[in-house]
Amino acid sequence: MISPDVHFDLVHVGKCGGSTIATALRASGFRFEHVHMRRPAVSPSRSYVVLVRDPMQRFVSAFNWRRHRLRGDLNPDRDDADPLWRLKHQSERAFLSMFESAGALAERLVAEPGFDVSPAITLMDLIGHVPHGFHWYLGHLLEEIKPSQLRAVVCQERLEEDIQAAFGLRVSESRNWDYPRVSGELSPLARQNLARVLADEYRTLERLGRVAAAAGIPMSMRYVP
Repeated sequence: MISPDVHFDLVHVGKCGGSTIATALRASGFRFEHVHMRRPAVSPSRSYVVLVRDPMQRFVSAFNWRRHRLRGDLNPDRDDADPLWRLKHQSERAFLSMFESAGALAERLVAEPGFDVSPAITLMDLIGHVPHGFHWYLGHLLEEIKPSQLRAVVCQERLEEDIQAAFGLRVSESRNWDYPRVSGELSPLARQNLARVLADEYRTLERLGRVAAAAGIPMSMRYVP
């Protein structure tokens, strides 16, 4: 169990319950650096707590969140300050509005004849948090750290149990954004397409699982496409 006196980097991959966890840790006096929307620094003197979730469900959550976030007159942060951000958000909103659900988008992630990727795959990187996944955050980190530097892995699906085991805290996942949850159910075609597109995500989580096992802290969930 991690003591409040131990300083660590909390690697908060988007849509993995990170805001809930960071708020609970701060309220309980834990000392940590909140690493979000940037890659964690790598140093032999640092230790890490990593937040994870099934990549397909993370994709569904990011789709639902951004689709709601960009509707109507609700302007994202920095939208008024930077015309490039405004253009990005306008393009993202136009792209998301073409699909009634994340599953509908996932069913379009097929290569067009004569091309290696489809327009949907290319434009998917517009969706907030989607391109900044486990491989983006952890690829370089897992190359260099020793297993002993990994202090805990918190799986969003078992958030309450994992937080209790790692920190001795009782916490329930809160909702920072009140947006409608479109079903996370994915058709066989959608899952097949996402398994291909998110292959690096699953490989990174498999590698993280090996590092965690070597550190004596096996992950409470095993993620397979």
